[in-house]
Amino acid sequence: MSKVFFQPASLATVMLLGLFGCDSSTHSNEGKVQPEHPQHKIDSQGLLVLSSSGNNLVHVYDIKHKKMLTSFDSKKPVHSIYASPNQRYAVLLQRNDHQISFIDGGLYQEDHADHLHDYQQAPALSGFVLKGIAPTHYEVHGNQAAIFFDGAAAPMQAAGVTLLTDADIASAKTSASLTLPLNMHGTAEPRGSHLLTTYRPADAANTLPTQVEWYQQEGNSFKLKERFSEQCPGLHGSYSVKDYSLFGCIDGVLVVQQKADELSAVKLANPAGMTGRIGTLTGHKNLTQVIGFAGQDMYLIDPVSLTMQKLDWRQGGTQTRVSYAMSSDGDYFVQLDNSGAVTIQQVATGYSIKAKLTLLNNIDSSNPPVIAVNGQNDDIFITDPANKQLLQLDLTSLAVSKLPLEITPAKMTWLGIRQPTP
Repeated sequence: MSKVFFQPASLATVMLLGLFGCDSSTHSNEGKVQPEHPQHKIDSQGLLVLSSSGNNLVHVYDIKHKKMLTSFDSKKPVHSIYASPNQRYAVLLQRNDHQISFIDGGLYQEDHADHLHDYQQAPALSGFVLKGIAPTHYEVHGNQAAIFFDGAAAPMQAAGVTLLTDADIASAKTSASLTLPLNMHGTAEPRGSHLLTTYRPADAANTLPTQVEWYQQEGNSFKLKERFSEQCPGLHGSYSVKDYSLFGCIDGVLVVQQKADELSAVKLANPAGMTGRIGTLTGHKNLTQVIGFAGQDMYLIDPVSLTMQKLDWRQGGTQTRVSYAMSSDGDYFVQLDNSGAVTIQQVATGYSIKAKLTLLNNIDSSNPPVIAVNGQNDDIFITDPANKQLLQLDLTSLAVSKLPLEITPAKMTWLGIRQPTP
C-alpha cells in the first residue's frame, strides 16, 4: 500500500552521524581496569518544529536559546505535524500530495544496558519519504505509530495502514503495512504485535467505517484475526491507553480490551440526553479514563466501568474549541477557545477548572492557533499567527512568556528527550 523512497542525506548529516556513539570494540578487556563510562549530559529543553503559513518551509526552534536553528524546504505543503513515538523525528503529513516526510531533530536517547546515553546532533531533513494515498490519521501507542491512509473514491484506491517506530525512521523503512479492501476515512491503533483498524462495507452510505477489525502482525504484514460483531456506525476518532482502545461511533463508543494476547469488544451507548456524537478521543498514556468530544461537549469516558460523564468546560458559555492538549505528565488538560482564552483543567480533581486565561485577541480560522506540549515539564506552547509569535505557558505557575518569530507559524510539534540523563 505505502511505498518507501529514500533521498540521499547531505554530507554534513552523514559526517555528524559518525561523530557520536559509545565504544563498541570487541577486544577482550579481561584483567584490565575499566574506566567509568563518561557522562553525556545534554543541556536542552527540546525543539519546536513549525511549518509557516503560505509556503513549504519548516523551521526548527531551540527552546532554551529562544532562537531558530534552521529551516528546511519540505517541497510540498504540510497538512499536519506530529512527533514520532520517542519524539526524535517530526512527522510531516503532506496529505494532498500523498506523502510523509521526516525531520530528524537530532535529540535522542539510547539504552546501553548499564546507562542511558543522550545524543545531540544537528537537525536534518531526512531522505526518507513515505508514499501513500491521503495520509490522514496518525496514532501513537507505546513506541509505535500507526498512519492511516484514506485512499481515494474515484478512481477507487484502497485505504491502508503503515506502522513505524523511531528505529524504523532512522533506518528509512517501515515495520509493517496493511492494504484494506476499500477506501475509507478510517483510523488504526497499534498494540504491540496487534493492530486494530477499521472496516467499511462496500454498500456503506459514506466513507466512514462501521466496524473494527483485529489483525496480528506477521513479519512486515498482517493477518486478520477477527472482525468484531459490535457495530460502530459512522466510526470516527480513536485513542489507546494501556489495556484499552476506544473508537467513536454515532451511537456510543466501541471499547476494545486487551488481556495478554486476547482482544474483545463491547459497546458503550451514548448517555440519555446526549446531543451529538463522540467524534474525537484523546487522553494520556498513564491514565485509564479517556476524553471524548461530541461537538463542543466534553465527556470523561471510563473503559473499565463503561461510563460517560459530561464535563462543563465552558461553564455555561458558548465558546468553541480551537485546540487542545494534555500536559506531558497527564496532570492538566488544556483547551483554547475561539475567544482566545485557555481553560486549564486539573485531572486529579476530576477535571476541575484551575484557571482561565485570555491569551490571544485575534484568531484567524484559516490558520488557527495550535498547541505543542513540552515533554520535559508542564510548559505548553501556543502559536499566535496574528502576531508572529509563540506563547509559552507554565501550567503550574501560570506564567506566560512571548517568543517573537520572523515567520507566521502554522502547525507545530515538540521534539526532544523527555527524561534527560542526570
